[in-house]
Amino acid sequence: MGAPLGGAEVPDGGGGSVSRSSETEILASAERALRGLKDFQRETVDYVFERLFFPDGSGRFLVADEVGLGKTMIAKGVIARTVQHLRGRVDRLDVVYICSNADIARQNVSRLKLEGEHVTLASRLTLLPKAAQRLKDSPSRVNFISFTPATSFDLGGGLGHVEERLLLHAMLSELWGLGTSATAMNVLQGGVDSERFRERVRSTRLADFDPTGDSTRYFAKELDKRAAEARQRGEPDLRTRFDELRQAYSTSRSQPDVATSRLRSRLVGELRSALASSCVATLEPDLVVLDEFQRFSHLLDGQDEASELARALFDFEGVRTLLLSATPYKMYTTASEAGGEDHYQDFARTLRFLERKLEGAGDIDKLFQQYRQGLMALGDAERRSELEAVRGKLEDRLRQVMVRTERLASTPDRNGMLKAVTPSTAKLTRDDALGYLALQKVARLCAHHDTLEYWKSAPYALSYMDEGYKLKRTLLERSEDGQARLDLARALTAPGNLRLPWAAIERYAEIDLGNARMRELVAQTLGRGAHRLLWLQPSLAYYRLRGPWAEPGTSDVGKRLVFSSWKFAPRAIAALLSYEAERRMYGREERDGYSSERRRRRGAALRFQVTDGRPTGMPILALLYPSVFLARACDPVRFAAESYRDGAPEEGLVELDEVLAAARMQLEVALRRLPSGPKEGRVDERWYWAAPLLLDRAIEPVTTAQWFDRADLPELWMGTNDPEQAEHSWHAHVEVAREMLRGEGEPLGRRPDDLVDVLAEMAIAAPGVTLLRSMLRVLELRTDALTDTEGMRIRDAAAMAAWAFRALFNQPEFAEMLHREVAEPKDLPYWRAVLRYAVDGCLQAVLDEYAHVLRDHLGLHTGSAAERVHEIAENIAEALSLRTASLTTYDVEPSEGGRTVQQKDHRMRCHFALRFGDEKSDDGQVATRADSVRKAFNSPFWPFVVATTSVGQEGLDFHAYCHAVVHWNLPGNPVDLEQREGRVHRYKGHAIRKNVARVHGLEALNAAATDVWEVMFEKARQARPEGATDIVPYWVYPVDDGARIERHVLALPLSREFERAERLSRSLAIYRMAFGQPRQDDLINYLVETVDPQVLEHALAATRIDLSPFAAEVASSAAST
Repeated sequence: MGAPLGGAEVPDGGGGSVSRSSETEILASAERALRGLKDFQRETVDYVFERLFFPDGSGRFLVADEVGLGKTMIAKGVIARTVQHLRGRVDRLDVVYICSNADIARQNVSRLKLEGEHVTLASRLTLLPKAAQRLKDSPSRVNFISFTPATSFDLGGGLGHVEERLLLHAMLSELWGLGTSATAMNVLQGGVDSERFRERVRSTRLADFDPTGDSTRYFAKELDKRAAEARQRGEPDLRTRFDELRQAYSTSRSQPDVATSRLRSRLVGELRSALASSCVATLEPDLVVLDEFQRFSHLLDGQDEASELARALFDFEGVRTLLLSATPYKMYTTASEAGGEDHYQDFARTLRFLERKLEGAGDIDKLFQQYRQGLMALGDAERRSELEAVRGKLEDRLRQVMVRTERLASTPDRNGMLKAVTPSTAKLTRDDALGYLALQKVARLCAHHDTLEYWKSAPYALSYMDEGYKLKRTLLERSEDGQARLDLARALTAPGNLRLPWAAIERYAEIDLGNARMRELVAQTLGRGAHRLLWLQPSLAYYRLRGPWAEPGTSDVGKRLVFSSWKFAPRAIAALLSYEAERRMYGREERDGYSSERRRRRGAALRFQVTDGRPTGMPILALLYPSVFLARACDPVRFAAESYRDGAPEEGLVELDEVLAAARMQLEVALRRLPSGPKEGRVDERWYWAAPLLLDRAIEPVTTAQWFDRADLPELWMGTNDPEQAEHSWHAHVEVAREMLRGEGEPLGRRPDDLVDVLAEMAIAAPGVTLLRSMLRVLELRTDALTDTEGMRIRDAAAMAAWAFRALFNQPEFAEMLHREVAEPKDLPYWRAVLRYAVDGCLQAVLDEYAHVLRDHLGLHTGSAAERVHEIAENIAEALSLRTASLTTYDVEPSEGGRTVQQKDHRMRCHFALRFGDEKSDDGQVATRADSVRKAFNSPFWPFVVATTSVGQEGLDFHAYCHAVVHWNLPGNPVDLEQREGRVHRYKGHAIRKNVARVHGLEALNAAATDVWEVMFEKARQARPEGATDIVPYWVYPVDDGARIERHVLALPLSREFERAERLSRSLAIYRMAFGQPRQDDLINYLVETVDPQVLEHALAATRIDLSPFAAEVASSAAST
């Protein structure tokens, strides 16, 4: 924000200038962002922009669209309109994005930013001065700054992060003349090693990040202001208190008493707060976006220092504030919650914040009272018109500050593609019941309440509970007491599924899953053969699948997102499901035990070894090589299209043999261009890996030589910039490939008889070739675009992602399973088994779909082609490289005589199923991060099951490859049910893609398009009903017997949970009628019990409050006529 723009260049006050070209670029980027919106999103953007910027607007606005409808894209559109509007009016535009945690920020920042913006992903407002100069020097004059409220507003009295204290020292040295004072460093070093802190102080130069001194001057003003306030109160100011503390911390080893330490923490916290306040002025925000703001809504109207700091941002002169949330206030509260803040109070507080600049805010209470009275008389048809009139007034009033679009309001399908799935095998066993009795006996000995919910939620509950549970803490405490210990020992050895049978696990034996829900989940996944699939079936296969994908049941295999109310349940689900998957993958072969050490000894199956000075893994290099010729000449999409044009088979898809035959024809002709080799003598198996390289040299000699001749190719292929990370043996393999291309070394001998067959399989399904095609398809390019520098980088991206397939196929259990799946011939090398498996599972179609999903998910529709596919490749590589996690189980084990009870920790591997959260890896060193788990789950590869608590209900996407939600425990209200299921019902979700492919797949294949997914969705859009918005087909696309959003409630037979689930489902349909009402459950109960179901269903459409911008236009048009 600042002086108006004018002329060809505008001085920036920091020695730089904004050029017309930069300005033109950012405007073009804004226009592209707007064009990329779906029709209903653009309508929302335009409506929101008017309310924010027009004279009668509020300056604050809430987009409360239903979960999954793309609020982030709407925010990007509002940012684009803001850029267009403020161009020429300010010299710099700062967009501030605030969300509750860094995971959501990482997910959304790349989608929100415009090309050319300067992005500062700072988790702390206090660190902004380090980026202040970059904000000034941004060529586009548009900056995007992101941070989280917990570390920017709620500063409390803590010491904060070391980077903040280093920044404070640099600024205070300038303002207070601290110089190299050791005592000042002692006060600010916190818990950091003194020598290391001093070293960091010496390397932190104020001039490096604040050359103009603006940030320091703002900080000085804030310190002066606080000093004046302290004098008015008759208290010492910050400088005085700081100097007093320097005496207490006279040496780096000073250990003051607790009271002095608290004084230091409080002082540093206040300094951080002063710095944060000064940073708001540094920002000069024009637009503030609060994402999922209900998680920090206390900042909107609180009276503490954190709220005051936040309001300084929201109240900055000329700033506009955009709030995003599908649940902006408590959407639903029950009578039991009446003692706290209910839905109405929360709603009213949000409305007060939004209506800050509007008059007459109080009259809305009267409208809501009239609306409630009308609902209470809903059975009286004569009074319904009065209710509809009140509803209309409410809608007009609320749309001044908020809009909400719902997918069900936009389509005839009121179920939103949802299907409730009844469990078939959730049966209780005798040992389950005995396990409950044993657990209950332990609980009684620990004076604990009934454990029924624990027992229902997870088998072997004590083994997965940590000491965060009171039952577990008490158990361990009482195991130290003599008599109690003996009683506990007897209880722990009682019959039933109480403790994990570790002796059986160590033998890889089958164990009782110990829980009806767990058995049902295993039946839905492993029971259908999911452990035999390393990736899900593609939504559109290019030919008829073979191998495990052709087996009955595997076509129904899908991913499962499991929600539990208890933290220990996801741990049990991940560990036991993964153990059973691993056990089944090894089959009936000889096994050498479950331990991690024994697993590591099996080693990697796809190894780059050098034996007797000779690299032995060259065929593996060929699997990972992005061959231009094979990608161009043997595209299965083109072969399938040619077959369909000749007459589509009755069953729809062509046979794999036809595709392979077409590839062989191309290869037989191409191989004539290479030396034929001798007709007799020993078969030279080097042909398998040499032929793709030599074919590339024959058709693209210059490009091929340039790609291989780069010194850093081994590192680029591996996806690392560090030569030390690249294995020496891998360098040796790349060098052998170079020698072959240069014609050096021993000439090739006799060709293998099956060379053409193997090359055909490579051309159809080798990871390097398939990924190269996928990268080109997502860019809508062809292989002739690979001849320049950018084309070389596209090949690099494909090679890097292909390298990650080694991590997938090198898992010991995967290798064991693949050898069994590809049974013929018995002596088939492992790399050939991998290739055959990839052919059977149509890896090309899998990766084409995945690349298309990632392009949309990451917002990569514009920008440099190489940069876009590199980001896609990095995401693919990260998903494939997710390490096997390892979680701790806690076995409370009594001795044989019962004299001692002790807890023994064991580790269990998790890969097929994972808990959503941070875990240690199998080697106990590297952590598996929640963000990495999300990325892998949003891929076609493992894990196939992710279990979580409510942490996954808001803000994060899980829809890319999952359309089944398992309610391990039912939520307490219909809104939480909707939030859970909304995680998998989003833009171009898995169920949507399956249905679109089912209807339009063959038509798209017949077109032989570069990106068949673009063609399919465009055909689906063209075929939608008249008057439908872009919600069809991108969010809702039901077809008969097609995929649905599945709701699984794994309840025991005859349990109350079936009744609860039915009631939640009915409440879900009508809870929106209780919008803006106190005691909503009372109102819903009244309506359900007193109004005829048919009357109630009919009344829903007539009386439901509709806040969509489209409805606003309809109402406005009706009023004008």
